[in-house]
Amino acid sequence: MSPEAFGCCRKFTNSSFCPPDDQPPCCSPSSGSCSSNGVCKDCTTCFRHSDLANGRPTTEQFREKLPWFLNALPSSDCAKGGNGAYTTNVELEGYEDGIIKASAFRTYHTPLNKQVDYVNSMRAAREFSSRVSDSLKMEVFPYAVFYMFFEQYLSIWRTALINLAIAIGAVFIVCLIITCSFWTSAIILLVLTMIVLDLMGVMAILNIQLNAVSVVNLVMAVGIAVEFCVHITHAFLVSSGDRNQRMKEALTTMGASVFSGITLTKLVGVIVLCFSRTEVFVVYYFQMYLALVLLGFLHGLIFLPVLLSIFGPPSRCVLVEKQEDRPSTSSQF
Repeated sequence: MSPEAFGCCRKFTNSSFCPPDDQPPCCSPSSGSCSSNGVCKDCTTCFRHSDLANGRPTTEQFREKLPWFLNALPSSDCAKGGNGAYTTNVELEGYEDGIIKASAFRTYHTPLNKQVDYVNSMRAAREFSSRVSDSLKMEVFPYAVFYMFFEQYLSIWRTALINLAIAIGAVFIVCLIITCSFWTSAIILLVLTMIVLDLMGVMAILNIQLNAVSVVNLVMAVGIAVEFCVHITHAFLVSSGDRNQRMKEALTTMGASVFSGITLTKLVGVIVLCFSRTEVFVVYYFQMYLALVLLGFLHGLIFLPVLLSIFGPPSRCVLVEKQEDRPSTSSQF
């Protein structure tokens, strides 16, 4: 709209928009001739310096010329035409009444190379838009193509902790209902929590990122890890004798089943993923599930027996015997 940019903002004698000289109707695309003596020879600049207020167009002038700019095609004579670059950036519905319902403007990030750069840039853009919203008293939000891919990383830790807490809490409630023992359920809860924490440590060692896929694997790991713990714990709970004798009996009756069942079968199924050509399967499924099987085996068949032999709950057989002795004792009186 500058008076010096004569080739861009021009008007006919009837005050309608006049395109640059290299565009129709000033220039005929069929004949290829662009003569200064054609229909556009009488076009004049949109504004003279005397028409501007303090060097800027007035509100009425801006309202009149904005549609011209948005519909102007860029060309060699005027590369600043807004058609294509800015046409969709302004919602002109209701513009005749002086209302612009929505508009967009461009900002630029510094060069982004790493994942943390993309996440920080999105966080900075949201902080900037929040300040602009507070200043203008209207809603302003940022958007870029890569935002949809890195949106998850802004709250990935919170999402992971909530889902893991729900999964572990659900397992604790089910174990409490089935075993009717808070002590037993607490031990299973402790072992499951340790397996998940150790699995997250393995992820850090192997440089496996915490994203939507790995969070799903961690939640699934809670359900898979139960298989390494609950059978040994249940066998220990229903055995008789002291803690060491009950632990030996539990390992004798259920240890082989846990090893040959969930451990070996899961191990064979996971090893197949090692030969996949897709890195997603190798990293997020082979490495994570292999670590889960090994950690579940170590915690379920080594750590859990030691824990139960020291802090294990009383046997169900002893509890039943005590409950059966109470009526007979009271009848003697």
